[in-house]
Amino acid sequence: MAASISRVLTELQRGADRADCGLRLGLLAAVLFSLLALVAPAGSRGDDGQAATADSLPDLEQIEKAFERVIAHVSPSVVGIRVQRRYMAAWPGEQRDPAGRAFQQLVTVNGSGTIIDRGGLILTNEHVVQSAGEIEVFLHDGRRVPATVLAADARGDLAVLKIELDDLPAAPMVDWSGVTRGQWTIALGNPYGLGSDGKLSVSVGVISNLGRRLPGLGEVDDRFYTDMIQTTAAIHPGCSGGPLFNISGQLIGVVTAMHTRAPTDEGVGFAIPMTPARRRLLQQLCAGNAVSYGYLGLTVRVVEPGEQQAAGLGPRVGAVVQQVDPEGPGNEAGLREGDLILRFGDRLVRGPGLLAELVGQTEPGTTVAVELRRGAQHLTLHPTVQRRQVSRVSWMRGGAILWRGMRLANLTTAARRRMGIAADTVGVIVIDVAEHSAAERAAIEIGDVIETVAEAPVYDIAGFQSRVRGREGPVKIRIRARGERVVRP
Repeated sequence: MAASISRVLTELQRGADRADCGLRLGLLAAVLFSLLALVAPAGSRGDDGQAATADSLPDLEQIEKAFERVIAHVSPSVVGIRVQRRYMAAWPGEQRDPAGRAFQQLVTVNGSGTIIDRGGLILTNEHVVQSAGEIEVFLHDGRRVPATVLAADARGDLAVLKIELDDLPAAPMVDWSGVTRGQWTIALGNPYGLGSDGKLSVSVGVISNLGRRLPGLGEVDDRFYTDMIQTTAAIHPGCSGGPLFNISGQLIGVVTAMHTRAPTDEGVGFAIPMTPARRRLLQQLCAGNAVSYGYLGLTVRVVEPGEQQAAGLGPRVGAVVQQVDPEGPGNEAGLREGDLILRFGDRLVRGPGLLAELVGQTEPGTTVAVELRRGAQHLTLHPTVQRRQVSRVSWMRGGAILWRGMRLANLTTAARRRMGIAADTVGVIVIDVAEHSAAERAAIEIGDVIETVAEAPVYDIAGFQSRVRGREGPVKIRIRARGERVVRP
């Protein structure tokens, strides 16, 4: 009997995985019927084994009606989102428009969101509205209204939009203490932009797991996905930012990512959980305030088994320092490459993910005790955590940096050749400019080469990052062939 039930539950999960953001109640009912038939009392079966069918049908209809009621109740709180975003159509210098600017192309990004305040506040993913030019929201009743970004947190990948409407139906938040594996989940979203009429698609699944980490995903934009919900509800492009509800119609998460290993892989869906910590962060965004994270100036990795054995540590304890920002607080406190960090404050460090989470949650300006092993030495250092800046982190990872709405990269040999720039020209190249940003207001364009910052030459990203670090006010830069610009905060 137990094995039969297990097979039925497995088929239920597979069916939910195959769903395509449309509620497969036929499959759901069939599988639930099988489960009810398995657990029906023996006396309810006739010789032909069909008596359980009639007995179970009312139960299946009640389950179906329950799903219908929940979906009807939450649907007015869910919106589709359409974003117009610019991107560089060709490498700067290859093509120019009649005004001499680098060709750019508009792309449409589809997403989803949840009304969380009756005054017109909508919760979605930051990556949905990143670098947005125009944002349009599709309401349940078919209305289309413009939206603006009230506040956004790129690292947490959450954003709050504002629309100029009142009396909207806000989705209720879950009591996180009651969320566990195996509970039903209902996702509503705008897959491939199909919800432009306001009628968003539905998929059903269960919570497969909690506390999942997604290392590497979104690293270029310094996103940090930790403590994620894994769900079997089907997720597709355009569902990002949409809600994940429980069977009571309470918001338990924000649909964010689908992880696949191959084009034919159906993938695994993940959502940002509405934990108490996320709720506190969300309150800041709803108030229009920026979210700051702590910065220690380190990159770290997991402790290898041989290192664990040599240090006499158990599994999942510690994080090894790989790289130290020479101008960061970790370096100032004496942290070095190869250090094995064991404790951060009063918390045992159980891997790189937890250390990143603990540092990020620390208020900038706070001095924290860090216990570590350096060879045979046991040390305690006291770094003062600073405010995290994307430009500093991106430089440490060897990628482009983002500063005041412009994304900058090194002027490589290939870039010089393609743009016809002399080998002795110094500077960094602008590869993207966000709309409505400080960079755009300063008339910075894609393809510009920044030669000086505050009247000092910059030779690479590291030099640029060093020159702008700590500058909170206006910064004067000089652009090759276009003269000086002042970039304000």
